[in-house]
Amino acid sequence: MRAGSRVPHPLRLLLVVCLMISAAVCCGRSRASVPAKQTILFSKLGQWSGRGNLQTESFISPTGYLRVSWETKHETAPGAGRFKLIVGSSISGRTLMVMADVQGVGHNISYLNEEPRTFYALVESSNVDWTFTIDEGFPATLHDKP
Repeated sequence: MRAGSRVPHPLRLLLVVCLMISAAVCCGRSRASVPAKQTILFSKLGQWSGRGNLQTESFISPTGYLRVSWETKHETAPGAGRFKLIVGSSISGRTLMVMADVQGVGHNISYLNEEPRTFYALVESSNVDWTFTIDEGFPATLHDKP
């Protein structure tokens, strides 16, 4: 050994190695230990309300995944109200799905998963006030803050 050179104290060396390993493990694990969550976010395409029959204007859905929330109220006589909500293809004119077909007062949410396209909604109704909203679903990935 040369004069003036120092051999690191074994405990000091061990401490430095442990700190380096700990830093590497913590930094490498922080992103990996926070799992991403898959979800669906919704954006409103339109909202309609009324009494009686209606056919909406066409609306475009780039994903084809629709959520329809509807409600009926103010029935003129118990059991006399009728509400039927249909979503169809604006291109072919065909019915894609009956989203609601009820008598009386009520509410619900229905989902439709179709090819992206232009849609329309058709309401057949009597003796009730109705309202419905159509939202489009988009896949999303949520990350927690580290």
